[in-house]
Amino acid sequence: MCALLFLCNLGARDFWAPDEGDFAEIVTELKDNHIVPHLNGTPYGEKPPLFYYITYLSKNALFFFKDEVSMRFSTAVFAIVGIVFFLITIHRFFGINIATLSSFILMSTPLYYWQARYLQVDMIFSVFISCSLLSFFWFYNTDKKRYFFIFVLLMAFGFMTKGPLSVILILPIIILFLIIERNYRVISLRDFFFGIAIFIVVILPWYFAVYYMERFPYLYENIIRQNLVRFFDAWSHKRPIYYYFTTLPLDYFPWSVFIPFGIYMGVKRIKEDRKTGFFILWLLWMFVFFSLSSGKISKYMLPVLPPIAILTSLAFLKPEHRYNSLMFLGLSILFFSSGAFLCLFKTNIYPEFTVERIIIGTVLITLSVLICIFLKLNRKSYVFPVIICAIVTIFTISNISIYKKLNAYKSPRVLADMVKPLIRDGTPWVYYGSMRGVYVYYIGKHAIHIDEHNTVELKKLVNMEKFYILSRKRDHKELSDTLVNVKTIFEKKIGETPMVFLLYEKDI
Repeated sequence: MCALLFLCNLGARDFWAPDEGDFAEIVTELKDNHIVPHLNGTPYGEKPPLFYYITYLSKNALFFFKDEVSMRFSTAVFAIVGIVFFLITIHRFFGINIATLSSFILMSTPLYYWQARYLQVDMIFSVFISCSLLSFFWFYNTDKKRYFFIFVLLMAFGFMTKGPLSVILILPIIILFLIIERNYRVISLRDFFFGIAIFIVVILPWYFAVYYMERFPYLYENIIRQNLVRFFDAWSHKRPIYYYFTTLPLDYFPWSVFIPFGIYMGVKRIKEDRKTGFFILWLLWMFVFFSLSSGKISKYMLPVLPPIAILTSLAFLKPEHRYNSLMFLGLSILFFSSGAFLCLFKTNIYPEFTVERIIIGTVLITLSVLICIFLKLNRKSYVFPVIICAIVTIFTISNISIYKKLNAYKSPRVLADMVKPLIRDGTPWVYYGSMRGVYVYYIGKHAIHIDEHNTVELKKLVNMEKFYILSRKRDHKELSDTLVNVKTIFEKKIGETPMVFLLYEKDI
């Protein structure tokens, strides 16, 4: 089922801005420099290289597929591995019921599903983090040393994927758990230092190599600015401390309505099974940490989903509870309303999606009716599987049809195909604005990049005989005022962003 959700029709859509195109271009340029990642020919220091290496191997191993499939494949496989290891772990320590429920919940969570099909670093990073913590959980409960070293190795891989954040997310959970358990000697000094040695051996070679090639500024960007500075004073995605309380309910829907009861059941369960406390600590630490960070994006919640899935599954161990009955009824009303809306309301908008709207609307109405029937017949344990079936059906329809049609609105490839013939004669082109690697990737030629509103750098180009400029339409006046001799070649809207392609020719 994971393969159906995460792998089916991966190439139905092109790479979308902003991140997918950046990563696709970085991986493409990796062939020219295997040590230092580059974007548009410039060293790219935001993250260590492991994600790029994994994607590069996937791209070359699956060379017979187009890049949209071969590059996304590794992310989808990691998502499946994360589910499988999670299922095995929970089955071993909590039993088949909780393992099955929590794995289905995790798999069908919108955020997990979407990130499994998206070319971004976050899914692979999340799997390293989650599997590292689960490996420590194996070590603590079995006293088998190999799991401790697997824990350290995966934490190091997480570090090589997204930097020190790996250690910051993992170690406080381990330390707090051992303090609460009053078990300080579970790790021998010998194993502790051997673990440190493993960690150092994994991370230091690349950092030494990149320091040798790029010196301190690259390391500052990679370690200090992208972690410490970004935590306290992010330059993008600044959101209030309560931000994740507003995004998680949708990213985790429909299971989010069962989180309060699941947490209650988890806290209550600690008395009889202290292992549950590990996952409560996992949830609390990561949620608090990400909430305190000044920069927030909903995808950052990915490594928080496994403990939430376990706690949520506890709610379904008591399907007859009054809380669950109320939530089932509320979901039934919501599903029916949503289904009716899709089938009947403003069907003339985006007519190409009419069939999908009717199918998904019918699925939601059917789901609503079935929930009501099961509530009436007091068969509340049947509600969970029918919700899963409905989610899988909707996600599969999205994989097969919706993303392909949505691509016509979101893909920058059409614009890139319009640009390529114009620069075929060697005329340089400028990208004016925050760098979007997706245009470089699909155009197939490096751009002269100038940040938005940096008119000083823009004026330095006026002595060139001729060049093209790609920019957001909102910057058209600024470009015209600065360069004077520009004319519009075409305009094109990508998603919600109007773009403009201009030509500058120097007066003779």
